[in-house]
Amino acid sequence: MRVGIDYRSALVNREGIGRYTRELVRGMVELGFDQHLGLFGYTLAGSRFSRVELGLANSRAELLRLRLPSKAVPWLLRKTGKGVDDLVGGCEVYHHTQPNLLHVREALEVVTIFDCIYMLDAGYMDPAAAERMTRVAREQVERARLILVPSKFVGAEVVMSFGVYPSRIAVTPLGCDHVVRGLPAGGFPPVKDPYILTVSRVDARKNHLRMLQAFERLVADGFDQRWIVAGPPGYGHEEFAKALDRSPARDHVEWRRDVPDSELPRLYSGAAVFWFVTLNEGYGLPPVEAMACGAPVITSCVTSLPEVTDGAALLVEPTDVDEIFAATKRVLTEAELASELRALGKNRARRLTWRECAKETLAAYRQAKTPAADEDRLFRSL
Repeated sequence: MRVGIDYRSALVNREGIGRYTRELVRGMVELGFDQHLGLFGYTLAGSRFSRVELGLANSRAELLRLRLPSKAVPWLLRKTGKGVDDLVGGCEVYHHTQPNLLHVREALEVVTIFDCIYMLDAGYMDPAAAERMTRVAREQVERARLILVPSKFVGAEVVMSFGVYPSRIAVTPLGCDHVVRGLPAGGFPPVKDPYILTVSRVDARKNHLRMLQAFERLVADGFDQRWIVAGPPGYGHEEFAKALDRSPARDHVEWRRDVPDSELPRLYSGAAVFWFVTLNEGYGLPPVEAMACGAPVITSCVTSLPEVTDGAALLVEPTDVDEIFAATKRVLTEAELASELRALGKNRARRLTWRECAKETLAAYRQAKTPAADEDRLFRSL
């Protein structure tokens, strides 16, 4: 079975979708599937990663690089009468890894849907971007033989939001072992001044405002930990920036807007508490990355996060500042609880590997080639 994969985001995107695509393909290479892979990378800019960093050194995977703007590719396909499956040398299955519509001529289509946040009227995204992503996702879901999701929560969202029959959903949990590659064999030496850490883009959905309010209470209560916020500004970040500027705890907060991936293992390892108290999440890589590095995690009790952390984190209601404050105070003052969370987190993280994600994805490709008869039988019975 030959598989084509949209590899564009792997070349240019350091965040979620780029990480997913890079590590998924790396896992397939480790499984010896690389000779069956046709990777399609289309960017005007050069790749931000070398073949070694991509995990493609000495690999038999074929990478087609077109130095074109992404918007030009659909035009090129229409002009030539080709499909993207033709460009990768032909394939039986083509995997759309990002919300971008590309014409496929003959291959069966598989799409990854990471979340349905763009369909919510909650002020989490620019309205024009949300409308575009909803339109693209609807068409991709309609065309796809099989839809991959990172969590059961997103699977349920896709069923409810798009009217998809459950047999067309395959759950392929993401890995976090990429972060372990940056850990020294004996771990990092303990830091003198452990801190509270949050790693995420700063936008309204990530709930930094309420975390700031909880942090202000910790400072007022005499705790001397810093809060390190590692992540670039996102949609609606201005409200947090203004609140931070006038906060009585502002001298204790470090907003690091551009943190290289290579620095994250050290940051995670030195955290006394890792905060990821978001309002809506399709998966949430940072909390399991933090677990892999031994940080005690406090995260939300809503959406995908209880499923992803699987009993290895302290869960809080993200809209309840009192609860965030109380949980954090417990972890900072109860050494036994902090130690238990570290051990539980490491054990959970060990079960989340990209090799396993690749294995589940390859099984999904094979499933896509098998006609789903259950849906027809259900419709005939109604």
